[in-house]
Amino acid sequence: MSDQTTPQTTAASTNTPPRLKGTEKLLVDMGPLVAMFIGYFFGGRIAPLLDKLFGTEFFAVEGNSLFVAVALFLPAFAIAFAYSAIKERRVAPMLLVTAVVAVLLSVLTLVLRDKGFTYIKPTITYMLFAVLLGGGQLAGRNFMKTLFDGALVMPDHAWKTLTWRFVGFFVFCALLNEVLWRSLTADCVEGIACDGEQTWFNIKIFGFTALYFVFLLSQGPFLAKHMQQSDDKHAKDDSPKGETSLATENQNKIGETNMPEGKKTDRQL
Repeated sequence: MSDQTTPQTTAASTNTPPRLKGTEKLLVDMGPLVAMFIGYFFGGRIAPLLDKLFGTEFFAVEGNSLFVAVALFLPAFAIAFAYSAIKERRVAPMLLVTAVVAVLLSVLTLVLRDKGFTYIKPTITYMLFAVLLGGGQLAGRNFMKTLFDGALVMPDHAWKTLTWRFVGFFVFCALLNEVLWRSLTADCVEGIACDGEQTWFNIKIFGFTALYFVFLLSQGPFLAKHMQQSDDKHAKDDSPKGETSLATENQNKIGETNMPEGKKTDRQL
């Protein structure tokens, strides 16, 4: 038995693409956000360098800290995206969506000098996630299961439930961001630092991240329940049912062999 399964296991592990883990994954996920945070709250020292680099007098203007943050976010995100794609030898659909939205809206923010594109970036990103997951589910494809790539093993009905929960969460986050940025930045004036914008920025960086982890933790009991059910099913399927049946069949044959000829004939008849 072990001689037959070992080559299959080795082949499966060889064909499985490498995945980012530990410090690597943390840097890829959080690096761009850290760069954005530094640009926003320490922009006073960085802005003159950006103006010198691009030959402008724009970044150092009061109230333009968000533009400095976006200017630092773009290269940090590009590096993280490239490293992830090269290391894992693939680009996950959700990461690709994030990349397109993040880069496009960030570039528009800087080129058109309009903060609104950055304000709505979380809204568009979350809604696209919801549309992709929900649309895939309606089309009979579970992108959530693909996204986890074997990290979680659950029945299909559990994946379906988890997908719709994530859809609801992303829609909630999109609507929440719209309410927050529109209300908090309503009184902001161009060229003047705005406390409402800073509040929204803190919520974007820390609040939504914390909310995501709280949501994941809330799904813990559901995941544990259905992963256990899956483990029990696999254990049942892998039990020596075939060996037991074979042993029973062999015992019957031995009984028939040792049976007197008359009784044996009657039984066979």
